[in-house]
Amino acid sequence: MVSNFEEGWSSLEEGITELIRNIEGECEPALKFTQYLNLYTIIYNMSILKHGGYSQQLYEKYRQVIEDYTVQTVLPSLREKHGENMLRELVRRWKNHVILVNWLGKVFRYIERYYVSRRGIPTLRKVGLKCFCDLVYHEMHSTAKEAVLALIHKEREGEEIDRELVKMVLDIYVENGMGTLGKYEEDFENFLLQDTASYYSWKVSKWIQEDSCSDYMLKSEECLKNERERVTHYLHSSTQPRLVEVGYDVILF
Repeated sequence: MVSNFEEGWSSLEEGITELIRNIEGECEPALKFTQYLNLYTIIYNMSILKHGGYSQQLYEKYRQVIEDYTVQTVLPSLREKHGENMLRELVRRWKNHVILVNWLGKVFRYIERYYVSRRGIPTLRKVGLKCFCDLVYHEMHSTAKEAVLALIHKEREGEEIDRELVKMVLDIYVENGMGTLGKYEEDFENFLLQDTASYYSWKVSKWIQEDSCSDYMLKSEECLKNERERVTHYLHSSTQPRLVEVGYDVILF
């Protein structure tokens, strides 16, 4: 039984630090069941002390752990990378963040069941995912959008790109919408549609000067088919009608 918050948190912090090191690939193996059980027991003991225990402080520490990890480790690793390398790092960091939230959710399960639920405050998972949204997504979504649009431009020009990478990045936009497509639509799709209109306006001006009517129509149909395929491979399905509409408006004016 712990005697005070500082003593209990010191023990917890050691285990959480090991968990984070494991997620970062710095040590093996993952936390064993006995280690997880030990951390859970510490939190249980800290929560059932007289006068309500330390549930509120633990809830706040949960957020602080994730915020500190994000600010001190995640953001610096993203800021030093650019283009496709940054996108790969963003995907890696999002996956690691979800793992961290899931694992900490298990360790702090007692707080979830007997403190969070009774007070109607945001769940631990929601708090953890919101940390990524507020700190990482908020800073990086514009840079990521430009990098993705650059890849799509390359593909439209006939180059092969990593479609799976693009899909995983765009999934981050969707998942950080917390149940809605608001961030995907506002932070990516709207810019994609503008970029699509600009791209095909430029292409059409060249086709009109260089191609016969039949060649123009063949190129138009091929481009519209390719845009539909993009939805299939990496864009959200809701994008298709708007993307195709932009294509028709510009290409078949």
